[in-house]
Amino acid sequence: MTQDTPAPERIASVADRAFFEQGTENVSLRDILREAEQSNMSAVKYYFGSRDGLLRAVFRRRRARMSATRNVLLDRLEVEGRAGDVRALIEVSVLPHAQYLREAPPASDYARFAARMTPRVDYSSDDVDHLEPADQRIIRSLRHALSGLPADVVDARIDTAFQMIVGAFAAYEARREEGLDYGPRTLDALSTTLVDMVTAGLTA
Repeated sequence: MTQDTPAPERIASVADRAFFEQGTENVSLRDILREAEQSNMSAVKYYFGSRDGLLRAVFRRRRARMSATRNVLLDRLEVEGRAGDVRALIEVSVLPHAQYLREAPPASDYARFAARMTPRVDYSSDDVDHLEPADQRIIRSLRHALSGLPADVVDARIDTAFQMIVGAFAAYEARREEGLDYGPRTLDALSTTLVDMVTAGLTA
């Protein structure tokens, strides 16, 4: 990233990395602006409205990266002829979360940040164009695969499924940080449990 990069993008990029490495509560706006080479300490308010606006911008960046990962997996499902398989679609939803959390440093609150922001996303809307491209593909494919159920039931289950997936990873992250020795012991175990439960819940 260079000086030619627009200031809002530089700030959001620095904040994204700092939050990932240190946790959202352990990074000051002053430190973010200093690293983004912003001399005006009001730049966050100017470009994002508030700290919460900056958090939303970081969330959008992370959703876009997750979408790119999921699109690769969805393309593979199409090649394999499994684009309408509910379990495979849920694996595409779950496994990138596990991978991102696996790569997060000890101080990160990556999953808890996602759980804090995800309730603001409506996965049950008839119009999914506001979602990231991969989420659009997953939801449309799930709706088609579950077309034997009432549409409102399907939409409610899909929204609940997305919220549950993020919440489960947030609980795992919190327990790991606090040294609590219960629940799924590994990310692989959690991922398998989530795929089993969400697939069963969607198709019940």
